[in-house]
Amino acid sequence: MRKSLFTFSLLLPASLLFGQAPITGKVNGEGAVSGPLPGANVLWAGTTIGAATDGDGRFSVPPPDQWPARLVVTYVGFRNDTLLLERVPDKPVVVTLSSSVELNTVEVVERVSGTQLSTRSTIAQEIIGEKELKRAACCDLSESFETNATVDVNYSDAISGTKTIRMLGLDGRYAQISLENLPFIRGLSSSYGLTLLPGTWIQDINLSKGLGTSVNGPNAMTGQIDLCLRDPLSEGPFFLNLYGNSQGRTEANIHSAQSTGKNSGNIILLHGNLFQQEMDQNKDGFLDQPLTKRFNVMDRWMRRTERGMTQIGVRYVTDDRQGGQTARSIANEVLSPTGRPYTVDIRNEMVDVFGKQGVVFKNDPTKSIGFLFAGRQHNAASRFGDRNYTGKQESLYGSLVYQMLLGKGTDQLKAGASFQFDDYSEAFRDSTFGRTERMPGVFAEYTLQRSNFILVAGVRGDHNSVYGNVVSPRMHMKYDLGPLTTVRLSAGQGFRTANPLIETGSVLASSRSVVVEGNLGMEKAWNFGASFLHKFKFLDRKWVFGVDVYRTEFTAQVVTDLDRSPQTVAFYMLDGPSFANSVLSDVQVELTRQLHLRLSYRFYDTRTTFDGKLRERPFTPSHRGLIDLAWGDRKERWRTDVTLNLFGQGRVPNTMPNPEEFRMTSRSPAYTTLHAQITRVLGAWEVYLGAENLTSTLQQQQIIAPEDPFGPYFDASLIWGPTNKAMIYGGLRFTIDKKKKQQTQNP
Repeated sequence: MRKSLFTFSLLLPASLLFGQAPITGKVNGEGAVSGPLPGANVLWAGTTIGAATDGDGRFSVPPPDQWPARLVVTYVGFRNDTLLLERVPDKPVVVTLSSSVELNTVEVVERVSGTQLSTRSTIAQEIIGEKELKRAACCDLSESFETNATVDVNYSDAISGTKTIRMLGLDGRYAQISLENLPFIRGLSSSYGLTLLPGTWIQDINLSKGLGTSVNGPNAMTGQIDLCLRDPLSEGPFFLNLYGNSQGRTEANIHSAQSTGKNSGNIILLHGNLFQQEMDQNKDGFLDQPLTKRFNVMDRWMRRTERGMTQIGVRYVTDDRQGGQTARSIANEVLSPTGRPYTVDIRNEMVDVFGKQGVVFKNDPTKSIGFLFAGRQHNAASRFGDRNYTGKQESLYGSLVYQMLLGKGTDQLKAGASFQFDDYSEAFRDSTFGRTERMPGVFAEYTLQRSNFILVAGVRGDHNSVYGNVVSPRMHMKYDLGPLTTVRLSAGQGFRTANPLIETGSVLASSRSVVVEGNLGMEKAWNFGASFLHKFKFLDRKWVFGVDVYRTEFTAQVVTDLDRSPQTVAFYMLDGPSFANSVLSDVQVELTRQLHLRLSYRFYDTRTTFDGKLRERPFTPSHRGLIDLAWGDRKERWRTDVTLNLFGQGRVPNTMPNPEEFRMTSRSPAYTTLHAQITRVLGAWEVYLGAENLTSTLQQQQIIAPEDPFGPYFDASLIWGPTNKAMIYGGLRFTIDKKKKQQTQNP
């Protein structure tokens, strides 16, 4: 029955995006010709969807399929302008075009920085755009946050090449990682999913701090990372990215978009990764990273009209990794007392199907309905020495959303229902276990706007077939003290189902025995947040200053205890307090038109009760800083970026019961890493050269007892810092842009 259900789900027409009311506004001119501009063209960037202004300079255009979006305004004799709209405008948009001195040239004013702190969104949000993503190699999703201080990235262990993230001081599993508001990295992909999505496939990343909204799901406790993929309707017919680094890793990405009709298009995304060079920089006899072969392909089709949008996508990925002791160690018979080499084999194979369908009501454009759908089958297998793990996940998700504008169009109601189906089958050593979850839910969310005040109040009610009923209220408030000064407050509850073994897969790279005490239940937490954002001009420079304060407090949590014994990892339900306090501050300033400086500081106080004792959570530095400089010449032919990351001390799980030679320090030292990149643009070509960890900071002792990997003290999971020294990389990008068509004058 389960296989039939999953197979049927793959054949369904995929998910949907709900529509919105038309975007209205007015275009004026200044200079020699001032006042309304009739006949000006207004359209969404990368599409043919637009309108012409009427005799009074007014326009009405259908909404884009997703936010943020860029609205392009053109008029002969005036400079073009491009506006970034992060959500549905609160009132009609007013655009003023300035006269152009040279009528035979086109200048687009792009009033967008690489990472933008939004004053318009109700939730504290950062928008990481394509410009920011190009500032580092970004070969996969985990590398897309190297110039961002809100998300911390680190290796989970010393031998599998797996990366993990932290947000608001807590593990990444407490942040909801979605693909255009569809559940994405979850379940078996929690460990390896960050490295399985190529960075070039991503157009933008919407990084929301604190609780998500009720409509987008229940799992966002510390934030939501929403990934926006390349748009088939705006991408050019060909894109190529080639990458190689000094460690022997090579990658290639090919994108090809084609028009399939007047309002539809298709894009094929290909990715290949090959790493076959042995590397042991700390000379412990183990590969610092496994030898890897990875292949990714996605086909995405989209059709967009004034009445709505349809989208279908299919993705397949296969990932093979082989690590463990180096060939030199094996050849020199530097083996364990058993005489056997310690090898690591990891394989992931995944199929994703997703889609959207949204419809705006024909007789009432203030109302719309949409359906979102996603299906997945994921097979995972790993072997660490004599520890074998296999897992299979079959998942199906669907969500129906209805929305309408109320009052004078300022208030909004969203309501709907969702269904999440998960079937897990897992085996570890001699034990087999699994579960099937069915979770239908309903939700409602009301947005009230009065002048400078916005309130979003929502509630979800979900029934989990294994864990019972859960009700999660959520509230967000925003008040504008001025046009560019915003205060936000948020509070609410989130919940999730834990998969402790796969989510802490790093413990497989050790000799620790796995102990599960009692029945493990859902994790639930309240999150409270306050945010202040101010944009201003000082010393003739544009400044952005923001401060965020959050507290996440668990009422139920699956505790992963590495302190009970260096030879044990224990899983049990929380009995006592567990919380995470975080303070985040950011300063951005345009030192010149070409030079931008960003300063960030994070303070974390994260504690959990382990065996009745409140302790600092391991591997979480109390202090985190970032200094970032970005320079580009006036014609954007040269770009240079330098990022300095600073990490404070963190607690390391207790290893004192071990003999002295098998212990680690109780606290990790403070350290810094330095990344840099320079890019040269030559027409359709971009050539880039960069380096990561130029300080060559290295956690020297990465493995306890590497000479006896089958012994009782072996542990490769206690990683707090970089596992690789300085790395140089280079590559090139080649882009054939989409040909611009004559824009229609009809709305």
